Amino acid sequence: MAPRVRDALLLESPMFNSSWWPHFRIGPSSLRVSLPPDLSRPPRLRWMDFSRCPHCQAHGRPCILERLNEWGPMISRSDGVNFHLVLGDRPIEYPSERAAGKSEMKSVGFWYVHEANGDATETVVVILRRPPRGGVALMHHLGTVADKLYEKLQKSSRLPCLYEFDRQRLHQVFH
Repeated sequence: MAPRVRDALLLESPMFNSSWWPHFRIGPSSLRVSLPPDLSRPPRLRWMDFSRCPHCQAHGRPCILERLNEWGPMISRSDGVNFHLVLGDRPIEYPSERAAGKSEMKSVGFWYVHEANGDATETVVVILRRPPRGGVALMHHLGTVADKLYEKLQKSSRLPCLYEFDRQRLHQVFH
């Protein structure tokens, strides 16, 4: 069974777009709404933090996502058709071999599958500069990273393998 519109946790709809406001024409028998021509396409869906993948379900694949451990909530994103993205494991100290002690950086890995790449699972690592120490703030921070990677996967089927996130911008690291 394919995912339905009501299954989405976030619906990016013209009604929530602040760049325009519908023009209402009230007549004696009905209310008519006219949409600008560029918003006449179907709304885009974004599924968030699921364990049953709508993308895999739509393609007839096993759709329950496995976890490495039970650390934290599931952080995942999908457009329901072309790809899904999942946090692989908890953040770890970066660099891990640092002899001078703890750094203020962590690294985190995400896995993604994009239809344009077949059914291959790809990995992307994100270095977090000065992330929150833990708890809800860290979970929100990781969700923001997932949102930024989601946006990149909407534009390209392949992501570079290494990014850096400085609390605002996600940018590729060249090595």
